[in-house]
Amino acid sequence: MRSEIVDAAFRAIDRQGPDVSLREIAEEAGTAKPKIYRHFTDKADLFQAIGQRMRDMLWSAIFPSIDISTDPARAVVHRAVEQYVRLVDEHPNVVRFLMQGRFAEQSESAMRAVNEGRGITLAMADMFKNELSDMELDYAAFELAGFATFGAAASATDWWLGSEPDSPRRLPSAKFVDYLTTIMIGSINGTCEVLGIRIDPELPLHEGVRRSEEVA
Repeated sequence: MRSEIVDAAFRAIDRQGPDVSLREIAEEAGTAKPKIYRHFTDKADLFQAIGQRMRDMLWSAIFPSIDISTDPARAVVHRAVEQYVRLVDEHPNVVRFLMQGRFAEQSESAMRAVNEGRGITLAMADMFKNELSDMELDYAAFELAGFATFGAAASATDWWLGSEPDSPRRLPSAKFVDYLTTIMIGSINGTCEVLGIRIDPELPLHEGVRRSEEVA
């Protein structure tokens, strides 16, 4: 029943917008509002479950679409951004609900949702680091890149969607994907500069990464 309530919450938020009430979520789930608390300790627990569901959806969409050992770096980033933007475009009000935290009960759970999303970028940073493990690079730089990249993507998403359910998209989806990919590649290049390496985004990592002194 817990999973079914989260499903209903997605549908209600998609339709009603980020200001959806718990009563409207209960109605969508075909149950009474008090019965929700049989499955969730409080509103924050439900909101956190919604954030975790979005994280799982992102995870299952992004990672099967990339192979960091064989795909060029730009292709990895572009496919990840493409899947992310597709999901945001399918559930814009859920994203607004999680990012904007309009209810007092959302403050903590919104931050947890942010952390769930950040975990995906950190997982990708781990993938890059593991692929380049023989170069013995500083993991702190990868972690910093993960945080910075997620922050940029979250801010860009908030801008792209606009604040209201009827806000028009600031850019067509395909163009937003291209621009956000370029921004992400810029973050990667900045991290490479910190690490003293250079990366050819058109080659797989194990082929396209060189120490800066090797290409000076």
